[in-house]
Amino acid sequence: MPGTSADRTRTGPRAFAPTEAPTRTRTQSWGGPWMRVLAVITSVVLLSITARLIGAQALTAGFTALGPVSILAAAGGIRLGFAATGAQALRWRLLAAAGGIRLGFGRALADCYASSFANMVLPGGLAGDAVRAAIYRNSGRRRWLSPLLAVGAERLSATTLLFAAAAVILSLHTSPALIAAAAAATVSLGCAIAAVACMRGMDTHRQPVVWATSALSVAALLALFLVAMRALGDGIEPIVAIIGLAAMSLPVGVGGWGARELSVGLLAGPLALQAESAVSAATAYGLLATVSTLPGLAVLLWHWLRRPR
Repeated sequence: MPGTSADRTRTGPRAFAPTEAPTRTRTQSWGGPWMRVLAVITSVVLLSITARLIGAQALTAGFTALGPVSILAAAGGIRLGFAATGAQALRWRLLAAAGGIRLGFGRALADCYASSFANMVLPGGLAGDAVRAAIYRNSGRRRWLSPLLAVGAERLSATTLLFAAAAVILSLHTSPALIAAAAAATVSLGCAIAAVACMRGMDTHRQPVVWATSALSVAALLALFLVAMRALGDGIEPIVAIIGLAAMSLPVGVGGWGARELSVGLLAGPLALQAESAVSAATAYGLLATVSTLPGLAVLLWHWLRRPR
């Protein structure tokens, strides 16, 4: 029977199985209606501020990434998305196993695709992760705590590297970029401490694999951002991609919209970059990133079609 100790040491439920009704308890308060509305409002406000400061044209120009040229870019984006999500799945599988949840790679990959899609389209940026933890709440040795620690370490390890990269690059410039560098370094340090705490008790020989797969995921997402820039025909500026990725990794708004565009727009001047091009690239990336998570929608639809009638 589900929930027994024997069941917890074998495998978890199906990836995002609709019949599980996963988040009717603890995650419901986190993702209550007011929080979801607030997240949507936050994205709208941040995008409005970006349009006010940089210009609405910069935002709308990013949507040209939906043109014919970018169809090929989107196909490349799906491949890069697979690289990022595949690395994430390896990380999730290792961390889940440390908590007594044994998963095959296929199931871990389906979990991560479904989680990434939900994070992109639902308010808050953490909804998919919260559901993933809730799905396996009775599958680990420590019940809720096992999947929570695994999901936390999986996400925090990548966030640590993103903000560390942003801190290093921003530190090479003058103020106010140095202020942003200090803030990014502080966030990176905090995430690193939290990630290590979440991995406490994990085999020390496997922890480097977690960080290596995090680096692979970050590299794939960075490449996807550069693909978005190329689709727009603008110059490729890796620093814009790193700043945008770091900003959207924060659980603010919906799918990183607003935080990503405003961050690159505000820092473009101190970095001697064109703010309009940076914002357009951030918008284009948002579109291609959403496309790259569409296999997660297929996972959710597959389980919905297979659920008992």
